[in-house]
Amino acid sequence: MPPLAPQQLWILAKQPLAGQVKTRLVPPLQSRQAAALAGLSLKDSLTLARQLPEVHTGLCVAGDLAWFARQAADLPCRAQVEGDLGARLTALFAQAFAAGARRVCAIGSDSPDLPPGRIGEAFAALADHDVVIIPASDGGYVLIGCSGAYPQLFDAIAWSSPLVCRQSCERAVAAGLRLRLLPPWHDLDTPADLRRLAMQPGRLRSQRYARRCLRALPKS
Repeated sequence: MPPLAPQQLWILAKQPLAGQVKTRLVPPLQSRQAAALAGLSLKDSLTLARQLPEVHTGLCVAGDLAWFARQAADLPCRAQVEGDLGARLTALFAQAFAAGARRVCAIGSDSPDLPPGRIGEAFAALADHDVVIIPASDGGYVLIGCSGAYPQLFDAIAWSSPLVCRQSCERAVAAGLRLRLLPPWHDLDTPADLRRLAMQPGRLRSQRYARRCLRALPKS
């Protein structure tokens, strides 16, 4: 990441290996299809991020750094630290602000149809708020952004549960941080999410692949 990049967007991603990603989509998908979908979702997320002017984007990844470098040779790539999502987010924000960032947002690679304007809105909210969150429909969040390193946001959170967003909001309020909640979005975790992605208008690679997979399923 270039030094003193004031606005930084980090995409947290896991290498799309069969049997290790999107396991809640198996069935109806096969493991190799779920991995392929995760890879295409990452590509769509990278395309989305490149549409944001004045935002420096990087990848924070779990897996083979060389593989990720081949997917996005133009972007900085760093390995995630060990630990749960809270530890990874805490380290990510700390490193970004230590490098001179003023506003930092983190997203996953499983909301490929998130409009770029929604990320821009999140950065704009950090002009007069300490924390901004785009909640996910499952109780987590699609995006979390901060104007400083606030590790308390990620402390003792029930990760992978419907309580994630609520608990992080409670931590922000308890710390006296100015919190902005933006309208929710959706991610790609369950068969229902898969069908929703396929039914949405658009020509994203992940959308086209989801449609092909669903058309190929046996009719019940």
